[in-house]
Amino acid sequence: MQCIAAADLAHSCFLSEAHATPHRTPHIVTTKAGFSKKSSDPEFDDYTSHFSSLEKATEKLLKDTKAYTDAIIALLTGANGFANHFNFLYSPLSGELSLGSKYPDSAATIANTPPYAQHLDELRSAVAPELELIESRVVGPVKEFQGVLKVIRKTITKRDHKLIDYDRFNNSLTKLRDKKEKSLNDEKNLFKLEQDFEVATNEYDYINNTLKQDLPRFMQLASQFIDPLFHSFYYMQLNIYYLFLEKMNSFAEGRYDVTNGSASQIHSDYENKRTDAWSQIEDLGIAKRIVSTSKLVQAKRAESSVGAPIGRSVSATTASSSASFASRPMPPPSYGSGSSFVKKPPPPPPGQSIAPPPPYSASNNGNGAAAATKRPPPPPPLKPKPKPEPVVEYVTALYDFDAQADGDLSFKVGNRIEIVKKTESQEDWWTGRLNGVEGVFPGNYVQ
Repeated sequence: MQCIAAADLAHSCFLSEAHATPHRTPHIVTTKAGFSKKSSDPEFDDYTSHFSSLEKATEKLLKDTKAYTDAIIALLTGANGFANHFNFLYSPLSGELSLGSKYPDSAATIANTPPYAQHLDELRSAVAPELELIESRVVGPVKEFQGVLKVIRKTITKRDHKLIDYDRFNNSLTKLRDKKEKSLNDEKNLFKLEQDFEVATNEYDYINNTLKQDLPRFMQLASQFIDPLFHSFYYMQLNIYYLFLEKMNSFAEGRYDVTNGSASQIHSDYENKRTDAWSQIEDLGIAKRIVSTSKLVQAKRAESSVGAPIGRSVSATTASSSASFASRPMPPPSYGSGSSFVKKPPPPPPGQSIAPPPPYSASNNGNGAAAATKRPPPPPPLKPKPKPEPVVEYVTALYDFDAQADGDLSFKVGNRIEIVKKTESQEDWWTGRLNGVEGVFPGNYVQ
């Protein structure tokens, strides 16, 4: 009933507040500057401080309850996914009837993954009603309580506005009363200010006394309202933990020893059970990373800096044909300003001889020279047409790719990659640019 009365009081003051708000601005400015007096009520200020703490605690309680339910849902979802992934990893391949007989060391795990996934599905179904109970028995009442707090906060705001009106008329009335020589207009204004001050005093005293009377009672009732929520929430959490413990123990019966063990003991048991399987996996050829194309290019560039030629190694079939050109002088390597190395031009095919151009000889025919002098000058060459700018080609990543060697380009699904260089086959390494970084990547990862 007290909350309804506060709401009615706030609504009744709304119309008068809407008209008086522009007139309060000058008084607020002069009060902050220290030119006007401001009234204060220490008792009410203490009640307001406690009320603000209650508002913050209610908001935090609502957020923490929501975070708790979200964490339980995430825990169950992650555990269920963990079980399903293990169940998939130990599923037989095509043509395999029983993995347990083929891998006797993992027979227990292979047999336990399906019931583990089933137990977690049952656990999630059992916990769902408990989470709904938290929503209806804890979150719902807290939201209702928060709505009551908002109504009371509006009433406190109205009280602050009435205090501003009281101080505004009080300062104006005091200033006009202290004026020694009053004109006829001053007398009229004095009469009007006395009436306005009386109205403002009555309105402020009414709402201020109401809040000072009801706020302590509200704080006491609020504690009685919140106390059962804590006990309810505690028992609901306890039920959830019991469900977890019951399902995990029922799964472990006859399968695992669930006696308490130290973390170091668990780690040592894990190291003993996995044997040397990891080292054997690392020795497999398919587990070794093939050297990236960019790494090969860098290695060849390093060799070229000391005079080693770039290209494929000379095979036995081409060694004899290459030997016939060994005696020919090769043109010196050309270096440009833009790059430090330019690949040498390929040698001519074997069996062909390069004939030098005929030497230049001046013509002894005078008529020919006379005709050459009469020949008109050739027309100026046409200006070359501007070359069209190359069209930038982009591709879209179909899968995630993480760089596994220097020079590789990492990207995520959906990234648009600018093509720098590519081949005709998608089963090859292409060169691209993403976010200013250039590198190579597999062509079959994009479209």
